[in-house]
Amino acid sequence: MTKQMNELIAELKEAGEDFEFYPTTRDMVRRIWKFKLANRHGHYGFGTVLDIGAGKCDFRKWMKEFNRENPHAPSADISEYFVIEKSRILIDRLAPDLIVLGTDFNETTLIDKEVDTIFCNPPYSEYEEWMKRIILESNCDDIFLIIPSRWKQSETIQLALRSLKAPFGTKLVSVLGQADFLSAERNARAKVDILHIDKSWQGRDAGFDYMFDELFQMDDAPDRDMIRWACDEEEKKREALRKALTTGKNKVEILCDGYENARKQLYEHFKKIASLDPDLLASVGVHKDNVKEALKRKYKGLKNLYWSAAFDCLDEITSRLTSESRRKILSDFSMLKQVDFTPSNLYAMIVWVIKNYNRFTEQQMIDLFIGLSSKENVRNYVSNKRVFEDFCSRYSSDAEKNTHYTLDYRIICTEYALPGEGWHSWDNHIAYACRTKIEDVCAVANSLGFQAGEIQLPESWGKRGAVYMADEKTVLFAFRCYLNRNVHIKFNIELMKALNVAVARKLGWIRKPSDIVQEFTPEMAKGAERYFNCFRLLDVSTVPCLLGMQSTESCSGEEQEEIELPLSV
Repeated sequence: MTKQMNELIAELKEAGEDFEFYPTTRDMVRRIWKFKLANRHGHYGFGTVLDIGAGKCDFRKWMKEFNRENPHAPSADISEYFVIEKSRILIDRLAPDLIVLGTDFNETTLIDKEVDTIFCNPPYSEYEEWMKRIILESNCDDIFLIIPSRWKQSETIQLALRSLKAPFGTKLVSVLGQADFLSAERNARAKVDILHIDKSWQGRDAGFDYMFDELFQMDDAPDRDMIRWACDEEEKKREALRKALTTGKNKVEILCDGYENARKQLYEHFKKIASLDPDLLASVGVHKDNVKEALKRKYKGLKNLYWSAAFDCLDEITSRLTSESRRKILSDFSMLKQVDFTPSNLYAMIVWVIKNYNRFTEQQMIDLFIGLSSKENVRNYVSNKRVFEDFCSRYSSDAEKNTHYTLDYRIICTEYALPGEGWHSWDNHIAYACRTKIEDVCAVANSLGFQAGEIQLPESWGKRGAVYMADEKTVLFAFRCYLNRNVHIKFNIELMKALNVAVARKLGWIRKPSDIVQEFTPEMAKGAERYFNCFRLLDVSTVPCLLGMQSTESCSGEEQEEIELPLSV
């Protein structure tokens, strides 16, 4: 065992989080990789993968290595990777692009986790119950398991496999090989089988159907008409939840207690329906399939409601993201409605948001800086004698030729606003083009500590619009939009000083505050040293503050200082 692994195990044990953590070996994953290449069932790759008990995500690590080593072999790529992991220590070490769909496996539903592939190397003291649930409740095409070789003697597992009722001729279970952990990263004596279970022939609702039948024990009744359910009251629930979150109390307790009470109430209502006599239900037009579909919709809607409310609490993060950064993050939340709403899952999801915020926020600041750069808008550093070269695209590789310059606080953006349908209509233009750009500038300003407030849109082409600070008095920047798709912006000079300093630091153009005085123009350098540390990344320690788990005073060390601007536009 390596020193690094010894240290990790010691840390897990000290925190009480060593949940039989035995990382999957390279050889085990290679057997699965080879099997997938030989048995693709008409499609390539593993598709979307859910790794249950993910640990360090060695399954993904080895798969990536095999694909790199065999570039000419048919691809076994993974399109998206989701995990269920209980240890907070291991969650904090996960890559930013991984989405945690659950923490405690025993508290996590599988029926609504629609993926292509499930992989699991379970704790062997609980492997029978884990395997039973994965077999019966999973919503996928392929299951790959690393389990003790004695699984064949387990009556629990055999009953679960028989309940799948596979079509005649289907090879339901394949043993891909045997292995052990004697020479593994963390060694053990366990003898294991590498198993594949084919569920591609089942409908995607099979897991939900199993759960429904087990939980409600509701017999089928004769054919009946579809019932009409009561009018949707989701908006009323959202409003009630928003009011509850303004009380100043612990938001995690409010959300999780509210969700758990609503879930229990929902299940109790449906249990009462299921307990009624089938003939009585038939006489009023209630069919088992109707009840099942209604519960499915209500359950998904409940999780959506509470996850949406949780992310409404993260305005401190989302207000610092441009439209493109938000789009990228939100696109990764396609599985959001499938995550069980628990305190530990809430923590894991907020950690994921923070990691991805940090991943995007630096780049969006640099992208804005480059997007505003043109010959008429830049001022070279004192030591830079090169001529600024124009380039066709602000985001092309040609932009890298221009370095060591500052932006002026008076900017002319050529073709900054994008044309579209109704271009000559002022309302359409503001709604779909300029406003998005303006809001993106506000997001970058927020990330630099300048709290953007109200946006005052101009009345027509060529008229002045403005964005104010949160104090509603200080102008952050003013702008005018023209019919030739140009936008003229006059920034508060303090904001432009902060942007110039922050970008210069990130690109390595300056290394210490004294470089600002030596390199910037006198007007831009005056007092700009105060912004040397204005741009900071968020840390996972800010999670409690974001959700009101403790007072903001205790977290103030992680927050950015709000800038008091001495000047106005």
